[in-house]
Order: sequence, then C-alpha cells, then structure tokens
Amino acid sequence: MNKTAKSFGIVTGFSIVTRLASFIFKMWMSRFLGAQAVGLYQIALSVLMMLFTLSAGAPTVLSRKIAEAGANGNIKRQNSLVCASMIMGLVPSFVIVGILYALGDKLSPLFSNPDSMPLFFIMLPTLVTSTLYASLRSWFWGRKKFLAFSSTELVDELVKIVLSIVFAGGLVAGLDGAKGIALAMSISDIVCVLILFALFLISGGRLGKPSGFGTLARSTLPLSTTRIVTSLIASLTAFAIPKLLVASGLSLEEATAQYGRVSGMALPLIMAPVTLISALSVVIVPDVAGLRAKGDIVTLKGKLSASLLFANIVASVFFALYLALGKSLGKLLFSDEEAGRFVSYCSLMLFPVATAQATTPMLNSLGKENKTLLHSVLGGLAMLPCIFILPKYIGVYAMALSSGACFLLVSILNLATLKKEIGAFANLKKAMPMAICSVPIAITGAFGANMLEKYANSLTAIIVVGVYALFFFFLIATAFDVEDVSACVKLFAPAKIQRHDKTNAKTRRALFKRK
Repeated sequence: MNKTAKSFGIVTGFSIVTRLASFIFKMWMSRFLGAQAVGLYQIALSVLMMLFTLSAGAPTVLSRKIAEAGANGNIKRQNSLVCASMIMGLVPSFVIVGILYALGDKLSPLFSNPDSMPLFFIMLPTLVTSTLYASLRSWFWGRKKFLAFSSTELVDELVKIVLSIVFAGGLVAGLDGAKGIALAMSISDIVCVLILFALFLISGGRLGKPSGFGTLARSTLPLSTTRIVTSLIASLTAFAIPKLLVASGLSLEEATAQYGRVSGMALPLIMAPVTLISALSVVIVPDVAGLRAKGDIVTLKGKLSASLLFANIVASVFFALYLALGKSLGKLLFSDEEAGRFVSYCSLMLFPVATAQATTPMLNSLGKENKTLLHSVLGGLAMLPCIFILPKYIGVYAMALSSGACFLLVSILNLATLKKEIGAFANLKKAMPMAICSVPIAITGAFGANMLEKYANSLTAIIVVGVYALFFFFLIATAFDVEDVSACVKLFAPAKIQRHDKTNAKTRRALFKRK
C-alpha cells in the first residue's frame, strides 16, 4: 500500500467512525429530547457557524502553504504560518464574542425561536477555541500527518457525546437537555484544542515569530467569503423556514419540530455518504497542488477523473438505498417516520451534492479560490426563491429543493471551470451507467421495502433491500464494464503497477488489432 492509499484509509476510517458517532448522537437527541429540542439546538448552531466563518481563516489555504514550505524543508516557515493564522483568527473571535455578550437579549431578532438564545450564549466561547482548532488541524493536514488530523475530530465527538449524556441527564443544576448539550459542545472543544496543541508540540511544532499575514490573507479572503456566503444562507434558512411555516398555519412549536426533523435528522443522514468523498478530497488536495506545480497534467487529470467517478458511484448507491429505505430508516433510527419520508423524497439531491463536494476541493487545490467564491454566491442566489416562495406550497421540503438547486448549479459551474483549466477529464461512459441504473434499482427496492414493512419489520426491510441493491450494482458494474473500483485502486497504486497496467493495455490493443 502506498502513501496515498494509507492516508486515504486513515482519513476514511476515522471519518466513518466520527460520522457514525455523530449520527448515533443525533439519534439519541431525537429520541431523548424530541424534535423541538433538536430544532432549537440546530437554530442556535446555525447562527454560531455563521460567526465562525468570520474567524476561522481558510484551512485549505493554510494546509497548502504549509505543504509548499515543507517541500522546501522550511520548518520555520511552517510554524510562522500557523502562528499567523492563529492571530488572524483570534483577534476577530475575541472582538465578536465580547460584542455579542454585551448585546445580550438584543440579539433575539437573529433567532426564529427566542428559546434558542440561551443555547447560543453557552456555545459562543467555542468561537475562540474553534479558531485554534482549525489552524492546528491545518498544520497537520499540510504536513500530511493524517492520523493526528483525523483522530482529534473523533475525540472531540466522543467527549461531546459523553458530556451531553451526563449534562442532559440533569446532573448539573439549572441545565435542561438542550442546554446540557450546548455546554458539552463548549467543553469538548476546549479538550480537543488542548490535545491538538500537545500533539503539535510533540510533532515538532513551535510557536515562532508569525509571518505570512499578507500571503494568507490574499488567498484566504475568497474562501472565507465563500464560507460566509454559505453560512449566511444556512442561517437565513434557519431563520426563514420556521417563520414561513408558522405563516402557513403551523404553531411555532410545530414549525421548530419540523425544522429539527429536517436539519437534525434527515439531512445528516442524506449527507452521511459525503464523508467518503470528503475523505478522498482531504488526501488528494496536497497531491493535486504538487502535480500542478510540476506541470504533470496527465497524472493530475487521472486523479481528478478517479475522484469524480468515486463520487458518482457513492451517490448512485446511496440514492437507490435512501429512496427505497428512507421510511424504514426513519422509523428504525429516529422513531420518526416523517423524517424518513423526507430522506426518501430528497435522495435525488445526492448526485449534485456529491459532484459539488468532489469538485470544489479540486478547484481550491488548483488555486482557483475566486471561482469557488463566485460559484457559491451564484448557488446561494439560486436558493433564495425556493426558500421564500416554496414553503407555502411544499412546506419544509423547500429546504431540500433549495439545497439541491444550489449544489446543482455549483456542480455545473465547477465542472465547466475544471474543463477550461485542465481539459476534459470526466469519463461519462463509466459514470452514466451507474447513475441511470440506480433508478430501476431504487424503484424495485422501494416496492420490496413496502412489502417487507407490511409483513415483517423495518430492520428486515433494510437488510433484504440493502443486499438486493448492492448485489445488482455489482452486476451492473460488471455488465457495463464500469471500472469505478478499478479506477480508485489505480489512483492509489504505486507507479510501477500503473506502468504495468498501461503496458498490458497496449498489448491487449495490439493483439486485438492483429485479430
């Protein structure tokens, strides 16, 4: 196994375990606290995430600059960059936290439900700790120390889960369930930053004289603006959707519960497969930057093509599974059939989501941050009509349609820019069969799941239909000679094996011509 394969295995393994732990935590929240409490937590978190974009810097930029310094053996430069990044984040963080605590209850117009404000103020200190967290993780990312990069995220999630169970159980006076979870998030952030800093020192990192402010600022500005736009849209959604649902006839409690079902239950399940794509992107970003610097466009296009194929097969498989099994998964995981119905109806958005998640890091690693900013702004604008017009007609499903429209536009623009930058690289002959054949698999799977739900139970439906879908995907991949798996293996294969594969391919073509 070469370094890329090993790194991908580490990042993927920890990402899967982390997302699984996070998902189990959301299941516990939905069952223990109910949809309304989940909605309050998500509303407060959306405002906090919007603020975090103002102070987090750009981890991708910092990791790339650290990788470039490492290629030249300039360890001092790496330490100076991470220190500069910390200062650039800490100054606005402290200012924002101080202003918001001073304003207090005057911030209530920011929240669609004022009951989420106490949770927000409990979590507000994480604005400072998360800034340090982002910079330190980027240092490990740039140095390709993926074990520390990935494991600390898992530690953060586990500490949060344990403390949430303790605090939400009423062991701390004055804390109800939702407030206990907010406090757990703040403490887990502090613990994780302390662990990261200790690993930073053990790995040779030092707090040296900061430098590179201008370099970081110029490259960071487009990505920070991109995140600000994305977070503003998310906060706008959290603010507008519950209010528009109330205007359509629901009570505030019912509207908050609906928002909680979607944002805290269904959407995390829909987005779970993206973990696999994100893990591959994390590993590829430093490699793509290096290949572009060397001018090795052929290898670069091969890596990007394999990444896009991988995203397509993940989207195809999970689209079929979610469309068929959404209701069963909702009942089994959340004891909420309505959340599962949302998963089924919105499973189609996996295709644009997967494509956008695969192509955006590609553009960033090629130094096209300005393009990703433009695409994010245009995608956000595409969401606005859906957010403000559709809730009256389709209710909370407007959230999914708006997100789908955004990711679809971003995907199209990303692919067009990449083609212009490096030439055609997407292999549609391999990608399309999986996407097209996922539709009949999903429809027949849905029919089977309904029958099994009627005569058996949700768990039986999930197991039987899951095996059925995976089996037929394997048959289709074989029948259509879809080499998605082979492409991903070749992505990680040592150069010697790749040359051997190319030689064999040329030999086969020569024999075919002779025949």
